[in-house]
This record gives sequence, structure tokens and C-alpha cells, in this order.
Amino acid sequence: MAAGLCALIGGMTDAQAVPVSAITTGTADVVFRETGTASITVTPVSPLQAGRYDTRVIASATASASSGAVAYRWSPSGSEARGEFSNLRTLSGRANAANRLSVSSVANATLSGDSPSWYFANNGASSLDITVLTAQGEQAVAADTYVVSLDAAVWGE
Repeated sequence: MAAGLCALIGGMTDAQAVPVSAITTGTADVVFRETGTASITVTPVSPLQAGRYDTRVIASATASASSGAVAYRWSPSGSEARGEFSNLRTLSGRANAANRLSVSSVANATLSGDSPSWYFANNGASSLDITVLTAQGEQAVAADTYVVSLDAAVWGE
């Protein structure tokens, strides 16, 4: 009888637990919202004449963030990077794409090591003044329209 009882108990411990009711599921949408919005305004210097230039201011920009630090970059589709430095760009003429203008920008900002095309404002500033110049070294600038295109974003570390 003891052997039969052990066999009965042993059989019960081998049984597997299973749900004995309908399964219900709880869900929730977890939403991470933007911490703010960014804006940027680019203002060209005018009038500019075609000719030879060496490091001349051709536009200015102001980037700002509604909260947090602001960052800017050259719009990837608006210009071509020159070499390994994303701050040196080549713009193509609107009327004639063979017309090229080498430019750079200057701002109180630091190049991001994690996102190498972005420059974030030093000291977490929410506003940034940017100067766009013809790149260092004399170049002949043909008469044409060259579009300066910059992006801005709220920057997070």
C-alpha cells in the first residue's frame, strides 16, 4: 500500500500547471514625447557679386530650441561634404549645377562625436548664431543662385 501511495503522489508531482480560465491581456501605449521644438532661420547677405572670394560672409542663421540645447548641421541633401570634415561643404548652382561654391560655417558649437554631422551649442545654449562663409582659399564664384540649407534640432546627451 505504501508503494501504491508513493506512486500516486509521484504521479501528482509530474502533472503540469495549465491555465484554467480565459486569458486576459493588459496593454498601454508608452509614449516618449519630444522635449521641445527647434527652429532655424537663414538670412543671405545681399547684394553679392560674382567674382573672386576668399573667406567672405555670405549668410547668417539663428537656430533655437524651445527647451534644452540646440544643434545644427548642413542639410544632407542640400550640399556635398568636402573631405572628412562635415563643416566644409560644396553648394551647386541652381541654374547650372556645374557652378560650385565652397562654404563653411562658424558657431559657438562643438562637433558631436556620436553624430558627426551635428554641431551642438556649447554650454547647453538654447540659441545659436551661425555664420556661413565662403571656404578659406580664393575661389571664383560664378553668377548663380546657391542655396544654403541648414537643419536644427533639440539636442540631447
